[in-house]
Amino acid sequence: MTVMKKFGNRLKTKTSNWFHSYAQGSKIHYLQETLRQSQITNDYLMSLWLQGCPAHPNPLTTFGAKYFSQSDEDGILIEILRRLGLRTGTCVEIGCGDGLENNTLILLAQGWRSVWIDATDLAFDPQSNPALLAHLKEFVTAENIPSLVRRGLSSLQSETVDVLSVDIDGNDGYIAAALLNVGFEPGVIVIETNEVLPPPIRFQQPYQADYAWDKTKNSGWSLQSLANLLAPHGYRCVACNLQTGVNAFFVHEEQMKAFADVPSRLEDIYVGRSIHPLKYRDRRTSIGATFVEHLVRNTKPAT
Repeated sequence: MTVMKKFGNRLKTKTSNWFHSYAQGSKIHYLQETLRQSQITNDYLMSLWLQGCPAHPNPLTTFGAKYFSQSDEDGILIEILRRLGLRTGTCVEIGCGDGLENNTLILLAQGWRSVWIDATDLAFDPQSNPALLAHLKEFVTAENIPSLVRRGLSSLQSETVDVLSVDIDGNDGYIAAALLNVGFEPGVIVIETNEVLPPPIRFQQPYQADYAWDKTKNSGWSLQSLANLLAPHGYRCVACNLQTGVNAFFVHEEQMKAFADVPSRLEDIYVGRSIHPLKYRDRRTSIGATFVEHLVRNTKPAT
């Protein structure tokens, strides 16, 4: 479906909502609905414009594609792993959500052993494939994350982490540091960043063990602060996802020869976005729990 056809269908829906509001006989309600729909339409058009402007100095952003990730993170991660020659391994996702949309479901579906940690339940049976998936329902802190990861790895008979994804809306940097400080050395780190703050701005929210996201941009870590945090451990940023800019990808500096085309300046890797291009997507295309459980249950170990 073309962009114009999608927009036409969406405009029909908005028009229907306007008429419905007017039929209720409340002028105030009608005006409120008109303003709300205008704001939504403006955001949607802006997101389409952003998607249509992929001229970013970092060629890794052109590989962006959505399969199970929130936006285009899957495609970038797959390309990074291809360059590193990592066909299989063990991934750890901290903040996996209900398991229907995250950064490592694409790897689990390909036969990677996966440790998922989150305070919420999965939307499907966490015992669907215990040889490949270890789900720990725990609230994560910098103090407990090393032992949680070790427990998950032990249940999968693994000792190393090849891909680490951290997305907990706030304490992300502290969680990553806690794992690196005890000796974990992932080949790839995918970590959430506050995309509102471009380099060289340094920002990291104060650590609070029981912190829960307050739905604002007054939290998290700027890209510069994450780069400064991970640099002493030998990691360099190679990409931010183009569609939203909220996920940063780091690899070990020893592997940088595989990323010779990536800009050396952090400012040229940074992507600033404040509108999610899929914010108003058609929910009929959502991934369902039954589908994901079937996928996980029938996945075979990668060879």
